[in-house]
This record gives sequence, structure tokens and C-alpha cells, in this order.
Amino acid sequence: MVTTEDMGSNPIEIAGLGFMPSEYSQKTGSYNDFSLLFGYTDLDELTVRFDINWQSTPLEVYSEPQLLISGVEGGEWLVFEFDESFMYDGTSNLLYELSWNGPVDPPDSRIYAMSWIDTSNHALVTTTPYGQTGYLTTLVPNLLFITTEALEANTFGGIKSSF
Repeated sequence: MVTTEDMGSNPIEIAGLGFMPSEYSQKTGSYNDFSLLFGYTDLDELTVRFDINWQSTPLEVYSEPQLLISGVEGGEWLVFEFDESFMYDGTSNLLYELSWNGPVDPPDSRIYAMSWIDTSNHALVTTTPYGQTGYLTTLVPNLLFITTEALEANTFGGIKSSF
């Protein structure tokens, strides 16, 4: 989850999302039924149930039946260009969800995202495909929003997108 305070109050069209892999990431990985959802939540802090956190039906902005990631380098953004852009309204907390079905191939091909510690539970994680619940954490990944226009420079989103 990214709060309205962090995103800024201007509506923006989000066309992609990037994650910063850590140096401990493997260079390749294959993910079955990979999906990236975007939507909103009216919660200030997430609950352990995935479905309760969504304010409305999320939009699938990216999907790939067999996602093969290769050439991953720590310190270089791993970017997903959306199949369908998401129009952020500038008034709601942004909620996103990454999911895939089953084990990663090869099994040890983990891609770790650089993260930071938030002050609230803004991340929910599960290790089970199609899990209904997960565990809450304040550890959230560094994100890069690919937009059709510039984010406000003084917002968290604007600052993060400048690096």
C-alpha cells in the first residue's frame, strides 16, 4: 500500500511499476501465472486478509502466463510496463498486489527487492499460492512509478521516482 500522503494529491496515470533488486538476487527466474493488480483501499493499515483490504475490485494492469526474468542486476530497476494503465485518483491510498502460482523455477531463483521500514503495516505477504491471508509487515519495497506526467517533487512518490 502507498498512502495518499506518499503519492501526492494530483491524479496521475501510472503506466508501469519498477522494483529495485538487491545484490543478493538471482539473475533469472520463471514465474507461472504472474499478475499485478492495482486498486484502492480506504484503510490506513492493512489487515491480514487480502480481500478485505480492497476498497473496490482491483484492475489487473499486468499479467504474464509464464514470466521469465533474466539479466537482473542489483541496483538497476526491474520495470513492468503495464498492459493497461492505471489512473490514480489523487485522493485514495493506492493498493497493489503481485502474485504468481506455484514455485519459482529454478527453485532458488529469488529476486529480492531493496526495501525500507515504514511506520505502519503497509505490506501483506503470503508464501502460498492463492492464499487468503498472510502476515503483515512494515518492510516495504522501493518502488518506481512510471507515469505519463511528473509526480509532485515534494512527495514520497516523486522523490522515489527520481532515483
